[in-house]
Amino acid sequence: MTVTQIVNLLHKSVSDKSYDLVPTEKNIRSRKKYGLTIYDIEDFLKTISEVDLYSGPEEDRDRPNEKVFIFVINGVNFYVKAKKDTNVTYDRIKIIFCL
Repeated sequence: MTVTQIVNLLHKSVSDKSYDLVPTEKNIRSRKKYGLTIYDIEDFLKTISEVDLYSGPEEDRDRPNEKVFIFVINGVNFYVKAKKDTNVTYDRIKIIFCL
């Protein structure tokens, strides 16, 4: 996937509510620390664009046959790690959103 394709999939997945927000410990701590709701995160994710790409596509360290894209938004200390969810047959994205 290209960065444009992953951004489009991210926006579509968030709009359709067909995404998987991975509940890592760091993710949960970040949400609690900043009092973020799922709606806050969704609104934030909808603003991501190609220019916010920090790195990628690169190999996922947990699944070497999959690629991830990492986005950092200027002025915000959160990063978003996004990849196409290969565990399902339809288009869905997996998201890690944390500090």
